[in-house]
Amino acid sequence: MGVTEQLARFAIETKAGFLTPELIESAKAKFLDTLGIMVAGSQHATGRIALETAREIGGHPEATIVGYADKTSISLAGFVNGVSAHALEYDDNTLGVGHVSVCLVPGCLAVAERLNLSGRQLIEAFAIGFEVTSRVAKGLRPYLIDRGWHPIGIVGAQGVAVATCRMLGLDQLATRMAMGIVASSATGVRKNVGSMGKAFHVGNGVRAGILAAALARHGFKVDPDIIEGADDSGEGHQRFGLADTFNGIGNHRLQLIVEHLGESFELGRNTTIVRMHPGSTAPGAAIDGMIDLATRHNLTIRDVDEIHVECTPQCVAIAPYPEPSDEHHAKFCLPYTLAVAFIDREIGIAQYSDARITNRKVKDFMRRIRISVPDDLKHHRGQWGENGVNWGEARLTINLKDGKVVSRACSHAKGWPEQPASWEDLCAKFEECSAVILSKSQIDDAVAMLKKLQDVDSVRELTRILVPVVRT
Repeated sequence: MGVTEQLARFAIETKAGFLTPELIESAKAKFLDTLGIMVAGSQHATGRIALETAREIGGHPEATIVGYADKTSISLAGFVNGVSAHALEYDDNTLGVGHVSVCLVPGCLAVAERLNLSGRQLIEAFAIGFEVTSRVAKGLRPYLIDRGWHPIGIVGAQGVAVATCRMLGLDQLATRMAMGIVASSATGVRKNVGSMGKAFHVGNGVRAGILAAALARHGFKVDPDIIEGADDSGEGHQRFGLADTFNGIGNHRLQLIVEHLGESFELGRNTTIVRMHPGSTAPGAAIDGMIDLATRHNLTIRDVDEIHVECTPQCVAIAPYPEPSDEHHAKFCLPYTLAVAFIDREIGIAQYSDARITNRKVKDFMRRIRISVPDDLKHHRGQWGENGVNWGEARLTINLKDGKVVSRACSHAKGWPEQPASWEDLCAKFEECSAVILSKSQIDDAVAMLKKLQDVDSVRELTRILVPVVRT
């Protein structure tokens, strides 16, 4: 069997009941984190534009658009909810894979609501889709991102497609068709990172995965082995499967996609970073370190002569913008993020408001922050490749005007696998995000339901809670 067939068979033929307590708890945590962010993101301009567009297109009222009273088709609901979930750049990030939950939660939720599935069936589909996404990503990275692709829309769409096929009860051949269809429709280019385009990559991947499964269900036929190319076909069409097309011929490790497939699940490993600060993932440790230094030494901007931040080349590449021209660039601007972390002692949603970004005091203080990549950190490839230690490694040195120096080496942030976020941490984050439109009783009900999601009879009980009682 080829790679595509093995993944499809795994997705469809893995028997119900495979969930362990560990997988269930991990899935529930990811739903809690992602749904809260989705509620907040639904009120962001990016989410609102996606909603208005969906309203213009129209669709059968099959699935809920979180944060609104609207229902629309499952593909459009998945699109809007995916855009909203990534709009604030606050969702989780699985090492070596990327932003998996932000694709799988909205995709699985829309389909499960349409089919009136139980919470356990939702978690099963999520776990399968999460594993397929992780497998495809590990076979294609680091080449995928190094060639300029934003990976999650590409690999996450595969996970959404197979999870949808499983929920629809399709066979392995139809699932391979869905994988082939979505390979031609999900994408994302890195130059759009730092704009609304990044959230579009996610929403489009969700939409494409659901639509691909729907087409396959009705008999749409494509190449059944889309991931792998035909090695003996020269330059003919059949040579260019998904891996060779996106990565360049031979720049992949397809064996990692199927090695020990089904023996364990990525969802059950402690490999996911929960972002406790919106914005680029990589500077998380530096943000925590900056807040700690400023707080512990009771520093103000008047005390500081210069701040020197040493970090990895991946941290700079992920957050490359020198100026925060808008909130999207600000989330990927190291000088801004670290300056406002020092001044405000926190990085939350409010730190990326227009008023904060344009604040003269913050902009002036940014000029005192110098970013560099020292020789001993240049070898770090982190989640992009091999032989790396940690893409978030950083060293902070604050030179004070009185001649004193305070410094700190930073390795990991709260929410990272080395310092995991607790259920209570996620509940607090859920409340922070969802309080913008949900009542306290709705928030409490949603958290309680997510806590026992595996026992919920119908996913529709959950989606009903995620709609504000009074639209604002």
